Amino acid sequence: MNSKFVDREEELGYLESLYRRNKAQLIVIYGRRRIGKTALVKRFMENKKGVYFYAMKQPLELELERLAETVSRVLGRYVKPNFESVFAALSEAGKIVVIIDEFTYWIEEDPRVLSILQRIWDEYLSKSSVFLILVASTVTLVEKSFSYGSGLYGRRTGQWKLGPLEPFYIRHFLPNYDFEDLVRVYGCVGSIPYYLSLFDPKQSFEENVNRLFFNKGGVLYEEAENLLRYEVRDPYIYLNIVRAIEEGATTYSKISDRAKVNITNLSKYLHVLEKLDIVVREKPIMGKARPIYVIKDNYIRFWVRYVYPNKDKIEWGTFWFRKEQMNNYLPKVFEDLVRHSLRHLYRIGKIPILGRCGRYWEKEKEIDIVCIEDDKLLAIEVKWRNLKTSEAEEIIQELRRKLNNREAIYGVAAKTIKGEFDGIKIELKDLFKERKMEK
Repeated sequence: MNSKFVDREEELGYLESLYRRNKAQLIVIYGRRRIGKTALVKRFMENKKGVYFYAMKQPLELELERLAETVSRVLGRYVKPNFESVFAALSEAGKIVVIIDEFTYWIEEDPRVLSILQRIWDEYLSKSSVFLILVASTVTLVEKSFSYGSGLYGRRTGQWKLGPLEPFYIRHFLPNYDFEDLVRVYGCVGSIPYYLSLFDPKQSFEENVNRLFFNKGGVLYEEAENLLRYEVRDPYIYLNIVRAIEEGATTYSKISDRAKVNITNLSKYLHVLEKLDIVVREKPIMGKARPIYVIKDNYIRFWVRYVYPNKDKIEWGTFWFRKEQMNNYLPKVFEDLVRHSLRHLYRIGKIPILGRCGRYWEKEKEIDIVCIEDDKLLAIEVKWRNLKTSEAEEIIQELRRKLNNREAIYGVAAKTIKGEFDGIKIELKDLFKERKMEK
């Protein structure tokens, strides 16, 4: 496994700023599985006095014995195996980081844990110097645990929903891959740290993908189903909805028809998929066109497109994936990659503004990327091909027509663009260009 810790400067900076306040903190770090939560909190705890405890799905009596043993070892004295003794001891330990990883396992085992933690926070920890971090992967349960009326409502002093890495960092995992294969990797797994770490940089893209996705023992072969089983009861209903969206159904009625889900129940399923960051309800950046649903998670998107329909062949060992099968898939992937690389492009000086960014569509008009900052507007068209100067100039002119010759900054993103033209030029290599300093 290609194990690396990259990026996360913003998240670490956030935790460090709270740590410097020298008062009790209850921080919630949450996000989908494999996103890098454990690696983040362990990096933050380095060179600090602390307790790290990974919760398990087992009776609370056994968990308390494990927790008490861990705390006793760190504090150098015996601590009784009950919540009150453990956290009373921690409250007397001075400035200390306490991390409970996957704490929602305790809530699943016994929901009364929420009221127990509330009492412990109020009676002991809130008056101490403890820096308590609760880490969780069950997004829906985290939000219920801290919602109005729950045991921990109003107690947390900070929270961070961890997202994927910036796409720029994919190259750090696979430094020998060419830029087009890095786009293919992004199309398979997005920029989820754990998935990227599974790629062997010594193997080709095809070898890695077939090893991970397209054989019965592959780590990512059943991962999509397992991710959803972790959160929902009927994972295949959700997978069919995602597949319908991937096949072009983007509105309520079309998704309902394609996925064979009663339209009266669809909003519930879509709401869960949005909470899990698998699907997003996207509105145009300007104008009043109807919102649409799009897939946000590239791993799930790739899985429902290529793995799901070929499971029988994969089970029999008769399927071999070739990268040419992605040819029709990559234009949208590249557009998504450019959109998620805007912060990086701004930092390296390729685009002059950032602001609010998104897509624009209205009637027959569609623009891949529009950014609005104060009274400035940036419009970019994305093409997954090599362009001549004349082609880039034609694209700029078409962008101008779509915006009725509005005063704006216009640009084109492509694999390569030959020559210069009157507009911003973004090439594939720019998305992975090293940056020397933050802008």
